[in-house]
Amino acid sequence: MLDRFLVTAEASDVEPVICINKLDLAKFENVQRELSLYEELGYKVVYTSIVTGVGVEELREVMQDRISAIVGSSGVGKSSLLNVVQPGLRLRTGEVDTRIHKGRHTTTEVMLLPLEFGGFVADTPGIRTLGLLEIDEEQGLDIHFPEMRSYIPECKFAACTHQHEPACAVKRAIETGNISPDRYESYLRISGFKEGRYERNTDKRKTDRNTRRRKR
Repeated sequence: MLDRFLVTAEASDVEPVICINKLDLAKFENVQRELSLYEELGYKVVYTSIVTGVGVEELREVMQDRISAIVGSSGVGKSSLLNVVQPGLRLRTGEVDTRIHKGRHTTTEVMLLPLEFGGFVADTPGIRTLGLLEIDEEQGLDIHFPEMRSYIPECKFAACTHQHEPACAVKRAIETGNISPDRYESYLRISGFKEGRYERNTDKRKTDRNTRRRKR
């Protein structure tokens, strides 16, 4: 899901900032180790907790004099975090459902709010699934993975999907450790090349399969 958010931001020419909230529930060293890949790719990562107050001032600095949108799954603490970033907003908040370990929808509409320290922020409802309508089919998905960009021109085929084609520079980079296997796996899932819950064009793929069956 994080990679889908990043791809959407890249395709929309929006500067993404990864905010890892509720840091009080985990060891910082472990969380930072998990996110080090994204920091190495050049993404800004802010670690926050409304319980300890860590990272709140850094997040203010990131948002100052800008128009920002806080997006993420239900229950990650978006509204609660904004209430701490700017006390007085009084945004509705809710508890995580202990039965299914998922957040409840407390924010039901997008609200653009002015910030006292400069700028605006949009508080958004929690997202369960995220489509990629911004992706240009001709341009391709791979261009929105920063680590792949320098290798794409080196592939033997101009329309290389980096899945099964020979002489694929992206796959060579994975083998040499220059591209993370986890990010490549995510690329395949989002592309729809690999069965998984984050497939990009599930409905279209089903239609294509049915069309091929009828032709046979």
